Amino acid sequence: STLTRSPAALFLTPRRLLSPEKLSLVSDRYVAFRAFSGGPMPLRAFPQYTIFGTTTALSVRSILPQFKRAGSDGVSVERRGKLVLEFVPRAQTGAGFLWKEKTPFSLSVEEIGLCISQLPGNSVELSHAYYGAESDDEGSRSGVTQTSGDSIEKVLTIQQAEGSSVKFTVDYMKNGVGGEDPSGIVFSHTPLEVMVQAGEFEVLKSIFQTSIPYLIGWNTTMDIASANAISRGVERSSGGYY
Repeated sequence: STLTRSPAALFLTPRRLLSPEKLSLVSDRYVAFRAFSGGPMPLRAFPQYTIFGTTTALSVRSILPQFKRAGSDGVSVERRGKLVLEFVPRAQTGAGFLWKEKTPFSLSVEEIGLCISQLPGNSVELSHAYYGAESDDEGSRSGVTQTSGDSIEKVLTIQQAEGSSVKFTVDYMKNGVGGEDPSGIVFSHTPLEVMVQAGEFEVLKSIFQTSIPYLIGWNTTMDIASANAISRGVERSSGGYY
């Protein structure tokens, strides 16, 4: 069997062109199945890349965009996706990492673009207001709320280090002082730092670049639009399939 890499590719098979009826069926279901090792494509996947540093692990994962119906048979992006950097401290015993105590920092597509543009030659510092509410992308601690007068920020700093390595640092800051949360209790693990080597950074940069079209829904909606255009073109053509 042939591995197809886009929904539009489903419409062209090595031996024949699908009929308009089958084209319409595939289009309506937004290409639910693809040729994959002779069977249907898995419905779920968990892309993730992790760098294991001396004291901290750095993991990157994606939060895909949310889609909504547009009209009677269309789809559009309701909310853009993000990439999430997760800083995970190593256990004090040195054996393994404390994944339940990770500190996430989400990157919007514009922030990803800034990192691509500036790194590694220039430093990048990004800050997000921290309100203490638990969320999938920011992963703050439950039971902690920001009170009036507090100004807590989660700060990500990326800068070139010795040689070709790049240092990623995340911290909670209040009035320029790091390591404090809204209740005034010093975080036991922050700041968290990971020294990313040159080869690892190139992998991260590639992930950043290739993820943007997916995070804004461009690839998905373009595939659906292309598939629909092919379907309509075949339906208009006389004798366009056999």
